[in-house]
Amino acid sequence: MAAPAKNSKTAALYIHIPFCTKRCDYCDFYTVANQEHIIPSYLAALETEIGHYAATPPWQIQHFSTIYFGGGTPSLLTPPQVQHIIKTLKRVFTFTDDTEVTFEVNPGSATQENMHGYVDAGVNRLSIGAQSFLPKELQQLDRVHSVDETIATVESVRGAGIGNLSIDLIFALPGQRPSNWRYSLERALELQPEHISAYNLTIEQGTPLQRSVAAGKVYPMSEGRQRLFYNHTIGFLEQHGYSHYEVSNYAKPGFESRHNSKYWDGSFYLGLGASAHSFDGRRRYWNVRSFAQYIKQLKHAQLPVAGEEMLTKPQREFETIMLGLRQKSGIDVRDFEREYEIDFQSKYRNQLTKLTSHVPPLIRWHESRLVLTREGWLLCDAVCAEFV
Repeated sequence: MAAPAKNSKTAALYIHIPFCTKRCDYCDFYTVANQEHIIPSYLAALETEIGHYAATPPWQIQHFSTIYFGGGTPSLLTPPQVQHIIKTLKRVFTFTDDTEVTFEVNPGSATQENMHGYVDAGVNRLSIGAQSFLPKELQQLDRVHSVDETIATVESVRGAGIGNLSIDLIFALPGQRPSNWRYSLERALELQPEHISAYNLTIEQGTPLQRSVAAGKVYPMSEGRQRLFYNHTIGFLEQHGYSHYEVSNYAKPGFESRHNSKYWDGSFYLGLGASAHSFDGRRRYWNVRSFAQYIKQLKHAQLPVAGEEMLTKPQREFETIMLGLRQKSGIDVRDFEREYEIDFQSKYRNQLTKLTSHVPPLIRWHESRLVLTREGWLLCDAVCAEFV
């Protein structure tokens, strides 16, 4: 196996907690419902996996600057459980003094007391899966929480002293009206979050939603209307002081998600838990998508890795372009040329000509950086595909 690439940046650490009280129809993440009794066994296996990577290159020499608890519903864990995980991580890995520790919370799944407990455990950033502020849309999304529970959860977050809050919203629901989407945006802003993630609803293969679409029971929003919703989202949130720093993410100055930015800037990331992914600069690998298999393999001293791929140079080039263009900062072409030892403008002359001459242009130059235009944001996937 080739040696991992050298990494001058700090790394990110992700913990996957797959447990939920109910699985949503649109969700493609690995989650399981009504299995909370398995949590202690799962966390014991997680601790075993942590111990393995603490002694494995390149992770034993990395400096980590973010921890992210995702799911699933991490807020099904008790504060002592969260505290134990964080203490274990900090005992065996090296972290920066200002490590960002993000914890996902579903509205109604954490009490005020638990919220204080998470903060005492070391959590300093909360991400709340609100998704909508309209009861009918929450029902349409198969969410189990209410609007009032979202508001109460935000109040609990603020009461616990968290000053870095992100709210997740979903738009382009089948049949959604622009006025309804604007209402959710306005209600979200009333809660004054530092960060908003606004995701376009996608029809993921194998989900109940996808089966409903295939059966003709649900009709997705047209691409043209989706663009109108997206364009409105950008303008509305920028007008209210949120920088559109990545395709689906908006932040007040200084509150961009440091963890997610690690995925986009080529940093190493270590994923722990069932279905979690890791990347060491050249090799990407992922764990089994089964909590039972995950626990079983670690109990028998076997790593729960389900697969891996060694990225070729062309693959790494494309991913650098794709992830760079997803961000407001774009691609630093000088850094790109140093990294891959190529002349960017010569190699991608045809693509650059096509995308800059498009009416309106889809990309533009900002000094030595290549960035998307407003129209380019709307067609981000198509723009990136040009560089394959």
